[in-house]
Amino acid sequence: WDPLKAAPKLQQSFEWRKRIRPGTLRPHHCDTLCRQHAWVALLAGGSSFKIAIEEEDATNGGSSNTQNNNRSRRRLPLDTPHNCPPLQSWRTTRHGLPITYFKCWMWKPNKASSEEMERHMAYHVHHLIRRMRGKVERICIIFDMRGFEGWMLPYINQAVNVLRQHYPGRAGAMCFINVPGYFYAVWKVISPWLDDEIRSKTFFASSEVNDVEKSIAFLNKMNLKIGST
Repeated sequence: WDPLKAAPKLQQSFEWRKRIRPGTLRPHHCDTLCRQHAWVALLAGGSSFKIAIEEEDATNGGSSNTQNNNRSRRRLPLDTPHNCPPLQSWRTTRHGLPITYFKCWMWKPNKASSEEMERHMAYHVHHLIRRMRGKVERICIIFDMRGFEGWMLPYINQAVNVLRQHYPGRAGAMCFINVPGYFYAVWKVISPWLDDEIRSKTFFASSEVNDVEKSIAFLNKMNLKIGST
């Protein structure tokens, strides 16, 4: 670790945190993106209803056309709860890594400003950090890539930059499921944006691993790093 090289990056991160104030962010600070419900903080015993609706959306091609689904969606909160609801707990891997589930078919980053994109990513990473317990210092995100399109690449780059520049060493497992065949060519574009630390924590599950529960079982078989060392 070279303090002289690190100093400018630390200064930039301090300035970014002063501007974004991630610890104070709530869903209403990034409501356009939160209303899409593309990022779900998994709950033990309480998230199945919400995920089931959105899994049906994916089956229907990424949009909800039925009256029942529309009524169900209106009952959903603005976003996953900022605090854990009573009688529920945050879902983790067996290692204790808090889990967020990303649904690519629900994600429409082009509907929000660049600044809201930044706030939204900071909100969710900070939310993951708040869910850590004990010696756990790393996060887990399950990326369900159904509905991925090439136009999303600049927005992915922006999201990656938030994680890489302002939350180094936080990646515990980045698990990709339901990846379309052409995404592997896209990965060659994305991969150089990542540092070695994040690349080493990125996993592409086989086609049999196609939902949240199977993804968690897949990750639970691994020896994942939970701390900074």
